[in-house]
Amino acid sequence: MAGEARAITTETLDARLTVPSSAAELEQFATSFNRVLDRLGTALATQRRFMADASHELRTPVSIMRTAADVTLSQPVRDEEDYREALTAVSQQTSRLTRLVDDMLVLARADAGGYPVIMAPVDLTALVQDCIRELSGRAGDKSIAVGSELEPIALRGDEALLRRMLSNLLGNALTYTPSGGAVTVTLGRSDGGVVLQVADTGPGIAEEDRERVFERFVRLDAARTTGGAGLGLAIARWVAEAHGGGVQILSSGPGGSVFAATLPV
Repeated sequence: MAGEARAITTETLDARLTVPSSAAELEQFATSFNRVLDRLGTALATQRRFMADASHELRTPVSIMRTAADVTLSQPVRDEEDYREALTAVSQQTSRLTRLVDDMLVLARADAGGYPVIMAPVDLTALVQDCIRELSGRAGDKSIAVGSELEPIALRGDEALLRRMLSNLLGNALTYTPSGGAVTVTLGRSDGGVVLQVADTGPGIAEEDRERVFERFVRLDAARTTGGAGLGLAIARWVAEAHGGGVQILSSGPGGSVFAATLPV
């Protein structure tokens, strides 16, 4: 057993100790050790997948910025419109890159247990109203009607993290709601807790994908590939869970989806 343990490396994490059947103490030890290896293997596989996906997502905006710069600089003389067009592309991709790196850092710190959750009194109703106002410009650009039904609710939580959760849920709804559609936000009490629902009129999500959308870097079919890198919903769920709650899809179909975040009071 000691020899088998020494032979296990990061490249052979699928190896396991032989579980003896003759000694109860050794059998219990080997079983527990193998369970530790199971968890380590899962964690390492997740980390490797995260790094591979992150590298792919980072490469896209960097490539676009480099192309814009190279094309603009390839000619000795350019007019002002050409420079403005190139700088606009660079600015847009820089913003995208900044959001991506910020989201990745949040998740990395959350995985490491190093993201402090600072609990304090929060006026959740006012926070939801702020997030709706902040995203009103995006809604107006697509002629999306945003409605709300909000009960006055206060709780203890991390205001910055709750704001990020709300913004991600609302932003997701706006991204996948077509022009002329509608997004409705409701906030109320249920079963001793708080429930925030965000309903959209987007294309809907297939039943088999309703948990996958909360995984990192997951974006589904062509109808849902616009927008961010697929981290917003993962962060929203983590924030809710860090507060003792959760995020799920209540319903989804051709007429739209309803996301619900639950939080304890």
